[in-house]
Parts: sequence; structure tokens; C-alpha cells
Amino acid sequence: MSEKNTSVGLLKDKVALVTGGAQGLGAGCLTAFAQQGARVVCVDVNVQGAKHVVGQLVADGADAMALTCDVSDRAQVDAAVSATIEKFGRLDVLVNAAMTQRLVPFDMSTEADLDGAFRSSVLGTYNFMMATFPHLKHSAGRVINFGSAAGTGGEPGMATYAAAKEAVRGLSKAVAAEWGTYNINVNVICPTGISPAYEQWAASVGPDGVAASLKPFLLKRMGDPVHDIGGVAVFLASELSDYMTGRTLFADGGRAGFK
Repeated sequence: MSEKNTSVGLLKDKVALVTGGAQGLGAGCLTAFAQQGARVVCVDVNVQGAKHVVGQLVADGADAMALTCDVSDRAQVDAAVSATIEKFGRLDVLVNAAMTQRLVPFDMSTEADLDGAFRSSVLGTYNFMMATFPHLKHSAGRVINFGSAAGTGGEPGMATYAAAKEAVRGLSKAVAAEWGTYNINVNVICPTGISPAYEQWAASVGPDGVAASLKPFLLKRMGDPVHDIGGVAVFLASELSDYMTGRTLFADGGRAGFK
């Protein structure tokens, strides 16, 4: 996050709220938005992580705010949205990137794993979409939800995660059909990018393991959170995607198509 905010202007004066923004792809979206002139809100249950991300953004010239929130708690969600409106006066873009997960084979998973995946991803997405609807209706705003190729294509060891992500995609398509009348665009990104969890895994398997994992990727690399994933989010948040809604975009280096 060392690049200075150049305020290129694709999102100039827009207000964007990103859940799960304290690290990884959520933080990448925040940075990409800020670089395009947006005022941004980092929402995460990890208060120190959120403050750290926002501190870097502010140092780079962005107008940013950190909020602590458990996305599965509607009262906390309402409070976060109210704080956003109180500070910035509007909301134009909502990104639902928050997700907790425990990746294990299906027969080793528990009801708690399923509940955790759905509460953090599906319920969290539902809560923020419900709470922000009046404001997005006013601004003809954008909703960007995160799905996963683990759901669209199937991945071993990711059953509960995949189920939650496909539920988010279904929710997104249904709401897109309802909210189009208000000129609210609702789209999904299925990303594959560098995150703290990926970096830990890469360190554990070593260079050979990483190289083997990249074989299905047509571009032979993992996505950069800011340039690759955040760039797609900027597109969906900007006027460049005015005529797109109810769609799923795969920002995965060609992996889904190759599979």
C-alpha cells in the first residue's frame, strides 16, 4: 500500500464500504478504490487490522475510516452503516468480502463449520445489503459480493466454504433482479489472489508446491490483491460497468476456464 493516492477519478468522491477489509483481498479493494479517488470505510471484526489498513491509506492521502463489526450481528451492521453515513453523508459502493473458514474434507467437517461459513459469508452479506439498501437506492449504487470457484467448479476440502459462496451467488442474482428497478447493480467476483492465508500455505509447501499449484492457472501466477482483484472491483464500482448486473466475474488468472 505504498503507492500514493493519485485520485485518477474513476471513483472520485464516491463512498465505498468494504467488509473483511483488514487484510487480503478486502484490503486490496480498499486500496484500489482509494487510488481512484473514493472515500473508503474498512469494516472488520479485527479492529487492529482495520486500523492498520486505514492508517496506511490515510498516510497515502486517502479519506478513510475503520469500523469494528461482526457482520453476522445485525445491530453492529446497522451501527457501522450509520457511522458511515454520519461521516460521509452517502454510500455508493458496498463490497462484501468478509468470510471465516475452516477448510477440511467434508466427512471431517462439523455443523459449527457450516454455521460459521454461512454466518460470516451469507448472513453477513445479507445483513449489509439490507442495511445499506436505502442509501444505495438513493445513490443508484453498486454491490460487489465475493463468490468462489470452489463453489462454481468444486474443490476438495472446501465443502462448507463452497456451499456458502454459492449461496452468496444465488442471493446476488435474485437481488439483482429486484434492485435493477432502482438502478442498483449487484455483481459477484470469484477471485483467486494473494492473502495472509495463502502466504502461510505457500511457506508451508515451499517453491515446488507453489509451482505445482499454479499449473492450472493460464497466467501462471496468483492475483495481486490491489491490481488484479481490486482492479476488477474498481471496474464494477465505476460507471464503466453501468450495464452489468447479476453477473459473476472470474478474476483467477484463467483457472476456472482451464478447469
